[in-house]
Amino acid sequence: MKTRLLPIMITAFWSVSFPRASFAIAPNITSDIEIFMAGSSAQDTAIASLFGALCNTGTLDIFKDNNRPGSEGSDHTAYYCTISSTSLPGLSINGQPVVSAKVLLHKRSQGGSGMGVSPLINGIPIAAMRIDAGNCVQQGSTNNWYCNANSNNLMYEIPDIGVSDVEPELFIYPNQPSSVSAVDPQMIDATINVKPAAALLFGVPVSDNLYVALQRAQNLLTGFGGNCATGEYTQACMPSLSKQQIATLISGQIKRWSEFKINGIALTSITAGLTYDSGDGIIRNVTPTDTKVHYCKGVDGSGIGALMYAKFLNNPCSVRGLNADWGGSGLVGPVKHEVSSSKAMEVCLEDFADGENNAYQITSVAPDVFNTAVNPNANTAWALGMQSTENNTSHAKHYRFIKIDGAAPTLENVFRGKYIGWGEQSYQWRKTVSQDKETIINAIVTDAGHPYSLAQNVNPNFVHPFGQAGYMALGKNYPFTDSLNLTSPVIPYSHEVSGKLSNCQVPVIPSSSNDSKPM
Repeated sequence: MKTRLLPIMITAFWSVSFPRASFAIAPNITSDIEIFMAGSSAQDTAIASLFGALCNTGTLDIFKDNNRPGSEGSDHTAYYCTISSTSLPGLSINGQPVVSAKVLLHKRSQGGSGMGVSPLINGIPIAAMRIDAGNCVQQGSTNNWYCNANSNNLMYEIPDIGVSDVEPELFIYPNQPSSVSAVDPQMIDATINVKPAAALLFGVPVSDNLYVALQRAQNLLTGFGGNCATGEYTQACMPSLSKQQIATLISGQIKRWSEFKINGIALTSITAGLTYDSGDGIIRNVTPTDTKVHYCKGVDGSGIGALMYAKFLNNPCSVRGLNADWGGSGLVGPVKHEVSSSKAMEVCLEDFADGENNAYQITSVAPDVFNTAVNPNANTAWALGMQSTENNTSHAKHYRFIKIDGAAPTLENVFRGKYIGWGEQSYQWRKTVSQDKETIINAIVTDAGHPYSLAQNVNPNFVHPFGQAGYMALGKNYPFTDSLNLTSPVIPYSHEVSGKLSNCQVPVIPSSSNDSKPM
């Protein structure tokens, strides 16, 4: 296989200016091949890397919806570039081999992973953002465009390809998006190709003020039994919650943080006078103005939500699984905030850290509408959520990941079987897509699971202060040794040991794998 290396690093995709390329750009888009992708918002950064690796250098334009300033690309993004047959053998237009092609990839993130499954199986057209309606504005001389994605600038298409953080079978209650039907397992093999691609790490993010409160409670801070600065983000200074504590919180069992005790002491009783700086020079109080438990939750259909419920609540893995869709109470707590995407998750958590009112939660369903303020009174509060480790490596948003059962969300800890927050994600595409599209889809999907491609094209963007996070190739597809090789990361554990892939299974190292098992 030809491994494609990124012509530009992912940070350049989002922020750095390049010289303009001489090809059609909005509002005069004339693509040779147009592909519609829907699903996981958690994997948007990786998808940008994987598609960008196919593009001729300097030809990539990126279009992001700006319906919510500050969260551009939260719902829709599109990528447009020239791809040559030298980087992608077999490239064709209308079935005829070509030297190069202008390719437009639409990526819908709104609704999460579930929108990358059921619409493909059931042939349901869903909204995608137009970029040829005079609705996009170039940002200076960069390759970035911001687009108005209101109802007049949407088109409705059946997705060609979907990406999800879990296998398609898991998109039943509580993971069924409100606007589409539940997945019928009997239809999967008949309608779509499914390929498990890689192991995806997710974590439990908490608002910065809660992070520091947990540091204080666990005797990590200087002056309180430890040697860590407030907010310090190394493995040694990260606080930890157990699987049982997290399950208790996200199943809505605790109303206020005064009920949450560590070593018999209420968390709210030990933070008086404690302050911290999130890195922006503003000194904030750790003690919140609102002591209710706030949970920033992905919308029904969220793949990270599906992983979290499977791992912590045993839902929908068992009919006895804990409920992920509890009602809560805005008056007495706990309070659940259902947001649309991983970017919206970041804003939700930061709102409670900083006492701001920028995030929006679900207002009505089918179609999902998000125009209800998460924090209308701009209170500070302690909040937790769900997020893939692709996010917030530079701590641009004021939340941090915590440890689970003493283990940080790193590739090393997943490789050693110490960290439970991971799952095997999948790509699926309709069996009726044209060969022109399938050539590009196969390239993206293959690179998405290749250890060298992950190491070179994807994981360099996901280095946190506490260690390397991101993705690992699957041990059933690639060899591994008893030590982790970050230049070719492969996970020995698998959720596909008994029958088909099931992220409900406890991951184990299959007996059929090689003799170098990292036990």
